[in-house]
Amino acid sequence: MSSSQPHEAIDPEPDFRCAPWTQGQRVDPIGSALTCDLLVLVEVAPPWPHDVGEMPAFAELTRRDELRGARLLAVRVPDDEPLVAVADVPAPRLATDLSSTATPAGVAVTIWRRGESGGFVGADHVVASDRLVETVAALVADPAAVPGQPAPPEVLLCAHGRRDRCCGRLGTRLALDVAAAWPGVRVRRCSHTGGHRFAPTGFTLPDGRAWGFLEFDVLDTIVRRSGPPPLSGHYRGDLALDMWGQVAERELFARFGWRWLEHRLISAQTEVAPDRRAATVRLAWTGPDGPVQAVAEVEVSRDVPVLVCGEPPEKAKKASPELALRSIEISAGQDG
Repeated sequence: MSSSQPHEAIDPEPDFRCAPWTQGQRVDPIGSALTCDLLVLVEVAPPWPHDVGEMPAFAELTRRDELRGARLLAVRVPDDEPLVAVADVPAPRLATDLSSTATPAGVAVTIWRRGESGGFVGADHVVASDRLVETVAALVADPAAVPGQPAPPEVLLCAHGRRDRCCGRLGTRLALDVAAAWPGVRVRRCSHTGGHRFAPTGFTLPDGRAWGFLEFDVLDTIVRRSGPPPLSGHYRGDLALDMWGQVAERELFARFGWRWLEHRLISAQTEVAPDRRAATVRLAWTGPDGPVQAVAEVEVSRDVPVLVCGEPPEKAKKASPELALRSIEISAGQDG
């Protein structure tokens, strides 16, 4: 069974803000991370609209076949210092209306794609603002289409206030607190990452993990890997896996500790029960100790209202399943 323990109860705020209320219900965020192999980050000065896809350039990008399956995020310049782009060109500041030219330098774009090792590989680019859509699509198809430079390790924190008040308030506060905390690690605020009820939420790259209910000490442990991984109550999952697989993977993360990130998943299969209340997950990986595989049983433990922020649970328009690990068996496997 999972070694993770539920988060301690916290009294919900009287106005039913979604994140404090959800944490007060001891909701486990595991399995709530998105699943993707490609993140495209475009630097856009906030405020962002409720849906960044409403911005003309973003709307065009989402229609491109090259970006099918990608997660497109707006990011703002780091709070500690401007992003130094290719050839030391200062990073641009974009208006929300991306149809206008930002600066003569162009638009700062970062593309994180999953590499052969299982983690992400990122590259920073500056592209002409009047050819943003065409150039980003070309870069996704061919990383060498536009000269770039390797992206540094990155923390993305959702601070999309027009999408969710908890993200706007808690995510912004955290981003400012950690802006210059880790030399060599870039911290940027970003648009909606999903799961705003777990705010503050964030991604860590290049490992490609999603986290929730973040605070300074928790995020410091994650970035520095200075103690046991703070999985209980904070880990949302590995972006390489579906929600069921994320639950199983957390158990492996808990057993191996940070050393788990030295392993590479080589296959993942999920068989969902007809009622969609349970699933069997099969994972295979290789690493310092050779190939290993696991079979896990995952189930829905309860359905939790997704609050409309500020309104009581009975006014919730939808619910979200909370997942739990029922069992897991680990055995030596075959690489491949």
